[in-house]
Amino acid sequence: MGNFIALAFKNVFRNPRRSFTLGINYAIVSFILVALFAFARGASTNVSTSLVRASAGHITISGQYAKSGRIYGGMLKAPEIEAIAARSLGPGATILPRYLVKSSVYFKGLSKRLSFTGIDSGIDTGFRGQMKFSSGGWDEWAADPDGVALPADIAAYFGLVLGDEIVLSSRTRFGAFNTGILKLRGIYATDNYFMQGLVLVHLPYLRSLDLASEDAATVIYAYLPSTRGLDAKRDALSKALEAAGFETSRPKDDTEAIAAVSAASVKYEADAENRDRVMLKLSTIDEVLGIVRSILGAVSALGALVAAVMLFVIAVSIFINLRMSVNERLREIGTMRAIGVEANGVTGLFMVESSALALMSAAAGAILGAAACLVVRFALPIPSGGNLAIFLSSGHLALEPNLGDMALLVLAIAAFAALFSYFPARRGGRIRPVEALNSTF
Repeated sequence: MGNFIALAFKNVFRNPRRSFTLGINYAIVSFILVALFAFARGASTNVSTSLVRASAGHITISGQYAKSGRIYGGMLKAPEIEAIAARSLGPGATILPRYLVKSSVYFKGLSKRLSFTGIDSGIDTGFRGQMKFSSGGWDEWAADPDGVALPADIAAYFGLVLGDEIVLSSRTRFGAFNTGILKLRGIYATDNYFMQGLVLVHLPYLRSLDLASEDAATVIYAYLPSTRGLDAKRDALSKALEAAGFETSRPKDDTEAIAAVSAASVKYEADAENRDRVMLKLSTIDEVLGIVRSILGAVSALGALVAAVMLFVIAVSIFINLRMSVNERLREIGTMRAIGVEANGVTGLFMVESSALALMSAAAGAILGAAACLVVRFALPIPSGGNLAIFLSSGHLALEPNLGDMALLVLAIAAFAALFSYFPARRGGRIRPVEALNSTF
């Protein structure tokens, strides 16, 4: 058996030009698919990490509350919800409340509608390491209860400098308008796509601007040491909240999950049930990323379609090349059959030769693809502006080649080569020794 396989590998390059041409095709397909898989895996990881670090938790609690015949965005009894979440999810969980408001900003005749995020600067410090301040800083902002930290492009739009005061005008949850003044304490840039438009203020300030009570929050993020069994953890939290009198639900689909983690305070609406209650929606990060994965799946499908077309061309090439190879090696086939090699043995020899070429070429293409991905990821900086930034990590394209993906891909291409070489190889194996030694096939 060992000699048989050694002979097959020796025969791979009997016709170097033909083998090289077919091998290049295998390598190109492998290269493309490795790059696509690396992009999809890296983008999924990068988007998940960036989103969790900016505007979503492993479990996000959002919702509405009904009071005095009206339904308002956000939730009451936030401290109680936080305590229940901390007990249910265990000592390793971090629970962070935030308040989100959309408000118009005015400065020296210019106006712009912005989304404000209010945080508790004493416990919600995850932003700190992601913000590169060109003016001011985190400590200056955290020390001023009326302070605001702005992205550099928004500050440039208004022509703001450190210490300037901006006027806010926001429609509150009750339908009336309220105004406030913030002092600029920091101008920053960030590589995190989901933080690039973040206007950071203090949670109590936004509560006051929205005329909300001191126990109100728009969202509560739960961060866990492990996301294994996330649905089960969400179910346990839901039961604990319901036992305390809260109403809970899940997002109906991925779109509703995204809306849940990004919902700002909205004006009230009439309550048809006319009873006071707090209605909470519990979303997991897997649900939030559902649409992102669908987009990446579409990208991968497009790449797979291109690869499928190339593989079809390769299949035709395998058939033609193997027929030519059989034709050229009739005396060899006749000799093997004459000394007792069965038809299946001859067929297997040609299939192993074809698979060996595919295996070596695909492995070379996969290695080159992984190397190219690593070069692009670590050595090719890309400007972070625009929508491309969602796929960037520290100014580089988030490509993540995976050894397991590469191995499965190489084996799949080798199996493909064996499959499409079977029929021409079988015809070669069925030639009778006399015919093989005395005629052309």
